[in-house]
Amino acid sequence: MAEVRLSRKLAVEFLGTAALVFCGPGTAAATFMVGRSTGVPFSMAQLGVIALAFMMVIVAMIYTIGHISGCHINPAVTVALAAARRTPWSEVPGYLAAQFAGGVAGAFAIWSVLEQRGLDAGLGVLSYVPGHARSAFCAELIGTFLLVLVVFGTTTDSRATPGWYGLAIPSIVFAVITVVGPVTGAALNPARYLGPMIARAVLGAGKGLLWNQVPVYVAATFAAGLLAAGAYAFLGGVSAPRSPQLQKAGPKPRPKADRKPTATREWPRRQDVTTVDAAAMQAWIGAAAQLMDDNAQYLTHLDAVIGDADHGTNMRRGFQAAAVLVDDPASITPGAVLDIAGQAFMSNLGGAAGPLYGS
Repeated sequence: MAEVRLSRKLAVEFLGTAALVFCGPGTAAATFMVGRSTGVPFSMAQLGVIALAFMMVIVAMIYTIGHISGCHINPAVTVALAAARRTPWSEVPGYLAAQFAGGVAGAFAIWSVLEQRGLDAGLGVLSYVPGHARSAFCAELIGTFLLVLVVFGTTTDSRATPGWYGLAIPSIVFAVITVVGPVTGAALNPARYLGPMIARAVLGAGKGLLWNQVPVYVAATFAAGLLAAGAYAFLGGVSAPRSPQLQKAGPKPRPKADRKPTATREWPRRQDVTTVDAAAMQAWIGAAAQLMDDNAQYLTHLDAVIGDADHGTNMRRGFQAAAVLVDDPASITPGAVLDIAGQAFMSNLGGAAGPLYGS
């Protein structure tokens, strides 16, 4: 799979964050505009519309730029992924710069559409009631923690149900906004929070902005991301490795730089037998699991062209499960090994792959 240039990743992170701010805080500003003109007081109905706007734009961005940059569009997510070694630290400064710049650009886009009325409606700027910093910090901490935890559970773990991250992540955002929104406005994202504030200040409407609240929002969201990364690692976010016996039986992993699809593979053989026995079958399944692990990214890249970009993680999960289960002393015949492997495929491979490989 060809590596995407960092410049392209940063470009789509900028666009994705700008879209998030334009559609999310933009909906908030538009809602306040309509409320002022109609005299309708703000209620949970309006909050639900705002939460839905955030949810839908995140769904759209995940499937638009997720395969290019990972669709972080949130500095707290980027730092958390880097802390968990899921994103190179060398890319973090560029990601953060692109996201914060995108947040400001998205706020200016709101102003370009809603003009002075949007500016008067707040441009999506958030604040909490002065004197309630503790509850505001807790609200942002808990809300962002849940968001980042779902990100880790659905996108970094090969055991996760494939293909559902595009709904799971936006769904937790919707749910959190309905609870946290009345307290802090539910930033959950430093770029979303600071973008509208900076734009308002530049546009000459900075009077009344509560800059003293910035540390609460920023500290809570970044801290929550790091806590979520640690919590998911503790709760078992890393897939269980194959047993030492199977690792020994299979071919040695190649260096990452050399992991490319190969046309042929030297399968492990027992030199002292001429028939296929259970041990040889176990070794073959272990080798196949290693092969799937080596080429998971390549398979996902191929699937992204015509499918939902989950084939690599799907196959890796199924074969790893099979490799662990067949390493059982009770598997004394080749048929028993294949039967166990088939059941593992049926239980762990999603879509049509389960019945196909399981049978």
